[in-house]
Amino acid sequence: MKKPDLIVVVHLSATAIHTVIGQIHSAQDIRIIGLSTVKNHDFAQGTIRHRERLKSAIKQSIQNAEDMANCRVNSVWLSFSTPDLQSVNSVGEVNIKHDIVQAKDVVAALTQAKNKHLQDDLYLMHYAQQGIALDGNSEMIDDAIGMQASDLMVLYHLMMMPVKGRQNLQQLLQECDVSIDQMLFDAVSTAEYGLLPEEKYHGVCLIDIGASTTSICVYREDKLIYTHCFAEGGHHATLDISMLLDVTIAEAENMKKSHANVDRHGIDSSQFFTIKRSQHDDEKTINMLELLEVTEARYISILGHIKKELDKEGLSEFLQQGYVITGGGAEMRGLLPLAKKIFANKVNKVNQHSAISAYTQYGDDDKLRTIAAMIGERKYQTAFGTLLYSQSEAFHHSEKSSPDSLQVQPMREKLKTVNKFFGKFF
Repeated sequence: MKKPDLIVVVHLSATAIHTVIGQIHSAQDIRIIGLSTVKNHDFAQGTIRHRERLKSAIKQSIQNAEDMANCRVNSVWLSFSTPDLQSVNSVGEVNIKHDIVQAKDVVAALTQAKNKHLQDDLYLMHYAQQGIALDGNSEMIDDAIGMQASDLMVLYHLMMMPVKGRQNLQQLLQECDVSIDQMLFDAVSTAEYGLLPEEKYHGVCLIDIGASTTSICVYREDKLIYTHCFAEGGHHATLDISMLLDVTIAEAENMKKSHANVDRHGIDSSQFFTIKRSQHDDEKTINMLELLEVTEARYISILGHIKKELDKEGLSEFLQQGYVITGGGAEMRGLLPLAKKIFANKVNKVNQHSAISAYTQYGDDDKLRTIAAMIGERKYQTAFGTLLYSQSEAFHHSEKSSPDSLQVQPMREKLKTVNKFFGKFF
């Protein structure tokens, strides 16, 4: 029986470093054998705020997951968000010289698509193939290698980030004794975990509200067609509460989690509550309506920016399945009614994915229960989505455009030659 592959994901968020180790049995059977969260606030809005503390947190998170899984990690898939993300839909067109589409032709199409938009200071962190057309045919296909054609056209969604930002992350992970296999924009990872196939096909926008950023991606006909990252998230509501209600940031965060609501029908406007002041040895009385107005204003801003951007791109009218909201900032009370009002469309939370399960190799029931309980926590959904994306048809189709795919073909030919040679003697 073939030993299952292990894939390790490190998800960088503004509040913690999450590491997940998964055994890949199939795209429908991914077993989690190790996972860990280490709180850290040194990576925010795609920027490293304190390098040594962040490095220590990444190392600790990886080590904790290694210890749980009883394995050692050499390379990782890295997911994160950055407002520096620049995304665009592009096309590469290639004339087929030998009438049969080869891997090198698809690679050439991606190279051409990249060269139209990739400046010297940008790095292509992630791309998704949208479709292939042969000889001007309007009917799109996913895989053309081996087919007869004279002309090849490949559509891509390209996601780019500053070269320096990529180099900083790569060097940081190297100092944590791991290399980076793939970089993913976190909304795409989360979409793989939380969106249903029919949502992706009929048109949907996933909204991931984090602490320091809000990431979105749009799917139509099962293809990724739009991505964007806003430099605004749930922590900005905390800062608003702190400033406008004259409390510390810690007090504001506690108030937000325990009392804040953005649905006016969900509160009693005459209700008050008190908080103990940590720095003044007294109490402060807060009106629920006053707290709502501060918090609501920030969430209206976040959702309003999304609507404005989608309207500008002409995408809102194609979202037959509406919006799916996730992320730590999406835990806000009353968010769904507010979002439905702003978008004038259906709005739902993410669906849990059935392919993710807990597993332990040595029949340790306590560890199995621990992993099973952790799998249910929302904070790991992006990392789980990265595991799922690694096994998706979308990723495998896109990988055929990678220059690395050309290195596989010569090796296969060499193996055929070796086998043929030894076949003479056995």
